[in-house]
Amino acid sequence: MATGDLYLPKVTNFRLKGGALVAGALLPVAFAPFELYWIAPISLALLFSIWQKCGDLRSAATVGFLFGIGQFGVGVSWVQVSIQQFGGVNLPISILLTLIFVAFMALFIALQGGAIFFLKRYALAPPLLWVLFEWIRSTIFGGFPWMLLGHTAPGTFYRGLAPLVGALGVSLFIALIALLIVQFIRRPERRITTLLLAAILLLSGWGSGLMQWVEPSGGALSVALVQGNIEQSEKWLPQNRQRTMDLYRLATERAEEARLVLWPETAIPAFRHQVEESFFRPLVGQLEGEGRSLLTGVPLREVDGGGYLNGLVMMGAEQGEYHKRHLVPFGEYLPLRELLGPVLDFIQIPLSDFSQGADVQTVLIVDGHPLSTTICYEIAYPELTFSQLPAAELLVTVSNDGWFGDSLAPYQHLQIAQMRALESARPLLRATNTGITAVIDADGEIIKQIPRSRLGILEATIQPMKGETPYLSWLGRS
Repeated sequence: MATGDLYLPKVTNFRLKGGALVAGALLPVAFAPFELYWIAPISLALLFSIWQKCGDLRSAATVGFLFGIGQFGVGVSWVQVSIQQFGGVNLPISILLTLIFVAFMALFIALQGGAIFFLKRYALAPPLLWVLFEWIRSTIFGGFPWMLLGHTAPGTFYRGLAPLVGALGVSLFIALIALLIVQFIRRPERRITTLLLAAILLLSGWGSGLMQWVEPSGGALSVALVQGNIEQSEKWLPQNRQRTMDLYRLATERAEEARLVLWPETAIPAFRHQVEESFFRPLVGQLEGEGRSLLTGVPLREVDGGGYLNGLVMMGAEQGEYHKRHLVPFGEYLPLRELLGPVLDFIQIPLSDFSQGADVQTVLIVDGHPLSTTICYEIAYPELTFSQLPAAELLVTVSNDGWFGDSLAPYQHLQIAQMRALESARPLLRATNTGITAVIDADGEIIKQIPRSRLGILEATIQPMKGETPYLSWLGRS
């Protein structure tokens, strides 16, 4: 029987289309905080099986679109929380904007369905096209590399694939398993062959975790990460500024054994120059005397005074700055300002307007260990996160996940950070305002963390690593 014979007449059964919607809605359960990773190949197998029953282009695209509505409608529902609670937008408009975003994301899977219909005679088309469209979604219009199948890898038996082939390579691994599930069910005459292929694939995933790619670099580093737990609605109120600064200063003094103290993104709700003399200068003097360094998020004015930057500043025993390079559209800048500005002004959506940091920046160093630094959403981009590797021996990322409210996003964001640690075989420090602050080892495992919505100081000792994983080599980070 030819592969194309599996494609049955046009999908007219409402249950099959409903099945695509349900299969998509199940997929987010494979990701954090649920982490039922085995759901991913099952969800995808259901989609592939329904696609095989599509008899025309419209049906294949519709099935993909419905799957995408389920996947993103559940998986990124936190967009509505961000827009309404912290964007100053009323409930109906926030729901409308979220639905538009979800539908746009679902279009990628609809297009994939159409492509699969045209390539239906090629058995490997579904998994290969799935990965291709994950890549397209991650890059086009600034990209949305969220909920990629490969992000499920941390903590699984196939986590060792990450330093070999990266997130998209792991996505292909999962998509191939999904295809084999479909083949096992629909091709009884080939079940032995299918089982053998599945065994080879699964053993390869497990065996990849036995390989070591890096080695320790120098001595261990004592660190302290501070989670201030200041509500987003209160963070920028002028009357709360002094209390916030006192909180972080006292936390830094308490963590007296830490060589590096890390504060979250925009930990201080003021421009650096506004509090330089009154707050930072005395603190820096104390840190220099103790031989310690502080790395904190703080907004910065550009040198020419024309705009402002989302920055990370190293002060104390070491000095330096990092400026955020990948800004979040509609959150930190407005794309197509001339076209969209009047519309957003009409519906009264307030927006920040940061300037983009330079592509090439000076590497921050602590105790002789080069750092790879990112701010918030940047951690979702491997090329950006690894731009300082393999020289960098430690990954550092800060965020203000308070924007996400009580949703799935903080857990998904943390899982993405774990994936970057896995791919690079580097420990990672992650400090956030309201959680989840965490220390992650070079295997992508969370060593310590502070739960969401809690004030805390996370102290740990980590071992910087040097070397290069195959994935870093393929990215051209040699």
